Parts: sequence; C-alpha cells; structure tokens
Amino acid sequence: MTGHRSAVDGFGGGPTLDGVFAVFANYRRRYVLHYLREEERASLGGIARQIAAWERAYRSEEVSGDLADRIEIELVHTHLPRLREADLVQYDRRASLVVYRDPPDIVRALLDLCTDRDLPE
Repeated sequence: MTGHRSAVDGFGGGPTLDGVFAVFANYRRRYVLHYLREEERASLGGIARQIAAWERAYRSEEVSGDLADRIEIELVHTHLPRLREADLVQYDRRASLVVYRDPPDIVRALLDLCTDRDLPE
C-alpha cells in the first residue's frame, strides 16, 4: 500500500514520538501552531507579527516591520517546511496564507501542555 506519510507518521499511520517531538522542539513552530489553533488560517505576516509580539511581550501593533520581516523569512525557510512536512499546516506561498490542518490527538495534547509555558498571560 502506498500513500502520503507525514514526518510524524509511525507504524499504522499514527504519529511517532520522535516526529512529534522534532516538530515541538522549536518554540517558533509551537507559536505557529498556537496561533493557528485559534485562527485556523492566517497571513504569514500576521503570524510573524504575533510571534514577535509574544517574544518581546509587546502588543502586535508595537512590533517593528523589520523584526516581523526577519521572523517571516525564518518561518518560510525553516519552520513552515517542517510543519508542512509533518502535515500540520498547509502553506500557499503565492497568497502568503497558512492554514491549520486537523492534527493528530497527540499534537493537540502536547500543544495544550505547552500553552501555559509558551504563551504570555
């Protein structure tokens, strides 16, 4: 049987712990998932601006364009490919739109556990 397998797939198509932990190992990837869990779809710029705000404890409108641009570049070249490979997001480069996929239960559970530590109150 052939078919698409994501980077978090294990035997029987379920996620492997190694694959899930590899995705969760970086706080910016977790930030993307936190943001999209609430919004479901968002512009790349909006996600980058919110990540910068969380990192600096700013309001998103206080984030400089330069900082948001640097984060956006890192997302495009590093984190979105990993999240897409894990089948957790879809990314439309032309529309600059990121969409949250229906994640496996283990991803939802880990994201719940990370929320209090990752996100400012």
